[in-house]
Amino acid sequence: MSRRVLRVPALGMKGRRAFLRGAAGATLALPLLELTHGSAWSAVEPARRLIVMFSHGGTISCRDREGNKENGQDAHHGWDLWAPPSESTTLTAMGEEMSPLDSLVGDLILLRGVDNMAGTAEYYGGNHGWANVTAMTGADVEDHDDYQLPMGPSVDQVLAARLSEQAPTVFPSIDLEVNGHNYGTPFFRAAGEAISSERNPVLAYQQIFGDVQPSEGPDPELLRIRAMKRSVLDGVLGGFNDFKNRVGKTDALTLEAHADHIRGMEKQLDALENVAECTLPGTEGAVDDEWYGPEAEQVAPLMVDYIIHAMRCGLSNVATLAIGDLLTTWLPSPYETDLGHSLHHAAREVGPLGTEYGVVNEWRETIVNNRQWRAQMFARLIEGLKATPEGAGNMLDYSVVMFTSEFSAGAVHSVRDVPMLLAGRAGNRWTTGRHYNYNKAVASNPGSLDYNTDASNHNVFTSILNAFGFDDEHFGNSMSYRTGPLAELG
Repeated sequence: MSRRVLRVPALGMKGRRAFLRGAAGATLALPLLELTHGSAWSAVEPARRLIVMFSHGGTISCRDREGNKENGQDAHHGWDLWAPPSESTTLTAMGEEMSPLDSLVGDLILLRGVDNMAGTAEYYGGNHGWANVTAMTGADVEDHDDYQLPMGPSVDQVLAARLSEQAPTVFPSIDLEVNGHNYGTPFFRAAGEAISSERNPVLAYQQIFGDVQPSEGPDPELLRIRAMKRSVLDGVLGGFNDFKNRVGKTDALTLEAHADHIRGMEKQLDALENVAECTLPGTEGAVDDEWYGPEAEQVAPLMVDYIIHAMRCGLSNVATLAIGDLLTTWLPSPYETDLGHSLHHAAREVGPLGTEYGVVNEWRETIVNNRQWRAQMFARLIEGLKATPEGAGNMLDYSVVMFTSEFSAGAVHSVRDVPMLLAGRAGNRWTTGRHYNYNKAVASNPGSLDYNTDASNHNVFTSILNAFGFDDEHFGNSMSYRTGPLAELG
């Protein structure tokens, strides 16, 4: 990215020296003023951090293994509670399943019609093992019958390695999990090498924050440096305001543009005063265990907060949080079942011709509460980043945050139209508050049950790598419909 350079024409050497003395009350070399611009004058920069929340078990939707919707007249319920109420590209509200995010739609990008094509290679069309190991890797799979391994890393770990090489952090990635009934992990450091996500919140806290000394107040030296910068900026700005009245119109416009930049730098200093110090998260509700029932109600928010505080402290630039396919028994759950896996599989039996149609209302209430709770955890993560000042905005502005799953409709193991929800502006590269549906069948008929797309998670992951300033043209195996990033995330 080229650097924009300040030029002060038609002043001459004598006039320029007088300008420099009057501008700051001291000799201030023009190249120094030019260097204060750099990338700060550009509204776009590479994203700084990636956080992935992976929700096991799929969404409340009705895609079959080819992507077409069930009609709701047979054994499957036929609902798509992931879909927003409108096909507009302006995102104004979320579907019922994700309604806890309605107040944050301006920070979101909803992608629909995205397939996990690598997951379709399995003869069954995407069983649990294949779907899990391809969901974040888009890779070929080595099949061991009772378990599967991807032949490539997941995009989060690729970024963790690259970002750590550019600017090392304490942890290349922080990987946590709220345990449930799962079928493996979607996160892999390399081919066949799964990461180990910490499930015990007590151990997670010790591992992440055990060596961190909490800040008791602003560092006096940091305050001194900030005060010195403010003094210099005040002097420069005062000199500009005085000197611009003594130059020609063209020079005055140039100086005013530079003064605007100085004012922007002052605003950044103001924001720094409110930046969260390296404070430690609370641990109330932590259980020294990794198997949860009702304890997940306290454990999940803790895990989210650990990630937020770790990012604020600069301990890592990449984090993953897997939400297991667990039952939320602390919420109204009138449908009786033994596992989260059984809960999502019942979707294919609560339709009019299904064996459990008599309890369809109880099932719907139970699973909607279950999935909305997961959405609340995602909202907590977004709000925590958004509440943290950074640069000229907040931490969310410079982040890529993803919510996804191995399935769309878990009951039939569909890896078509998998959930892809992004938050953050990726260093102001992305426009949020948007909704892109790549299912071409709904272009002429929004109510169509048919499905036709050319977008896959390969394209989404390529877009994410590009957002961090890497020039990858493709990510994953050769099963994608097409290569390259999504144009809407260019």
